[in-house]
Amino acid sequence: MAKSDSNSTIIYLLVNRHERYVVSHGISFQDFIWNLNTPPLHILLLSNRFNESEYHLHTQLDYVSSEQLPNLLKKEISALGDFCWVDFEDVFDLDELDGQELAELLYLGHMKRHLVPPFYQKLNNRFAYLTNNDGWMNKIYFRNWNDFYNCLGRFIPYKMKDVKWDGLFSPFRKKKEYPVVEKVILQQLNTLMTEGFVISFQSVSQSRNQLALPFFTVGDFYDMEEMLESYRSQSKPKGYFLYDKKAKMWSISFVD
Repeated sequence: MAKSDSNSTIIYLLVNRHERYVVSHGISFQDFIWNLNTPPLHILLLSNRFNESEYHLHTQLDYVSSEQLPNLLKKEISALGDFCWVDFEDVFDLDELDGQELAELLYLGHMKRHLVPPFYQKLNNRFAYLTNNDGWMNKIYFRNWNDFYNCLGRFIPYKMKDVKWDGLFSPFRKKKEYPVVEKVILQQLNTLMTEGFVISFQSVSQSRNQLALPFFTVGDFYDMEEMLESYRSQSKPKGYFLYDKKAKMWSISFVD
């Protein structure tokens, strides 16, 4: 399975609740931003520069303003290599960062792991977003887990709009709208998410009244090639997201 194919047809999620981050495969920067209820106001770039970003003298780092963010969303982020950032509310808040905090942020962007939990009162940041190959393997810290559930709950129907029933994706047919998958439904998968699981959009099936989107438990991986090998070896889904066409509602069904 090619990288581009796996990125478009499955997503992998591994949730570390204690350290407040999610490792993912198949969700790009654009996917992430577009499916947040409230996008970040500004982002401070920790490991790369964008030709339309602004330079901040005190931190000697570039940042992307809310006005520039739409242009960044048009870029092929995976081509940038390292792409690490934290969000912040006001440019003046960057002036308040002290040397220790700046050192922690630089370590975060360089090593892709934290020295201390990467949430700063001065920035009031909700996220720390770390990748060196966007969409292939991302690591995102969440201050508030509601942001994670909201993003995933919107991403699933966003991805479903492009599914054809032969398991392929088509840019030409009329896209069907699906409702958000509610948090209370996603929370039924909390344990599986900490074990590492895959949602397979290439294996969606349908009957007259319902769609079935399978998910699989594949294990705890930081190497996405190993994760894909584990996924390919799965013969039986752990369960399904079920969409009732008449009621226009999602539910979860586990396989015994």
